[in-house]
Amino acid sequence: MRLGFRAWLVGTTWSTFFDSVTFFALGWAAASFGADAAGLVLTLGSIPLCLFVLVGGAVADRFGVRRTMIACDAAMALVMTLFVVHAATGVTVTGLCLLSVASGTAAALRRPAEGVFPRLFAADDELARVMATVSAAQQAARLGGPPLGGLLLAMGGLVLTAGLDAVSFVLVLAVLWAVRPPRESAAPGDGAEPMVQAVRAALRAARRVPGVVPMLLGVSALAASALPAVMLCIPLAGRSHDWSAGETGLVAGSWIAGSLVVTGLVSWRGPLGARARVVGPLVGVGGVAALAAATSASRGMLGGCVLGAGTAIWTTTALPVFVRLTPPDMLARFQSLLHLAQTAAVMVALPVLGLVADSWGLTAAWVVVGVVLVGTAAPRLAVVADDRTLTSVGGT
Repeated sequence: MRLGFRAWLVGTTWSTFFDSVTFFALGWAAASFGADAAGLVLTLGSIPLCLFVLVGGAVADRFGVRRTMIACDAAMALVMTLFVVHAATGVTVTGLCLLSVASGTAAALRRPAEGVFPRLFAADDELARVMATVSAAQQAARLGGPPLGGLLLAMGGLVLTAGLDAVSFVLVLAVLWAVRPPRESAAPGDGAEPMVQAVRAALRAARRVPGVVPMLLGVSALAASALPAVMLCIPLAGRSHDWSAGETGLVAGSWIAGSLVVTGLVSWRGPLGARARVVGPLVGVGGVAALAAATSASRGMLGGCVLGAGTAIWTTTALPVFVRLTPPDMLARFQSLLHLAQTAAVMVALPVLGLVADSWGLTAAWVVVGVVLVGTAAPRLAVVADDRTLTSVGGT
């Protein structure tokens, strides 16, 4: 792997790590004001992510992937610095809400560009391995963030966590300023096409390119099952079985650990076969069944690992295909569609799954998760013949 890619990978992993620390710290601080305040703070971050992620893709395609990331990182470095000042004078719910909205907006504008960035370093035959490397590094960062977040909060509170996050944004900003990807477009869009038309063009293209819509449906199904299982069902199971907060956190974290094993393997050995897009969801269903049957945290951790491995088997094989299906002039906009499919699915699935658990019990919620997860395998039928599909769209 090229030196520039390695430098960016270190910088973005560091930033992801402290973003994870900040997310934990944000939820912890908001919880001190009550459950309603915590729910409000965390929900406010998701709203701009849904509203502006398509705009983020259009911005990156027009002005350039690297430029967009630089602008977003500079803005977040400023936001986190201002939050340090706020935290030093006393944290308020309003301040936490503003930080959540700012972070969600920056993420919406940045994530499509960040999803494209590894593509600018990799040829088609390297893409799966490069994407798996990035995914493994970021998953490891997210796995370590919450434990360190708790330690840093005890040492210096939000002033320390926000200050370190601000430094991480400055670091990745400096790396982006210095690194020039070999496949970076020398002349981004000329700005002649209005943003609304640019988004509509991407939507039309997504409908036309064979395999893209089924892939987006697969991402939605995976997000609507695996993520709510971790975010909602595992905490409910922890309370049902009288697990401690620490034990429940370990069960939730085991999902990342299982995923990390698969992404690390793909990064090391190369991509799995196309059949993995069917096998992965079925492995994940096994993890869901183990979680539903688990009465101890240790058994729950085993189920979480299997669920994480199953989801990673699917993503490490499907997402590189999606990137290769993307028209060259719409890389970021297609990434924004991917993020919207995931975020919107989670926002819909969480309240629905909560209603199911409240009305019919946690077992019914686990069944729903398993059924939806099985559906993730179906879109694979539209893109099973990668070479043929890519040829039909002039694969890049």
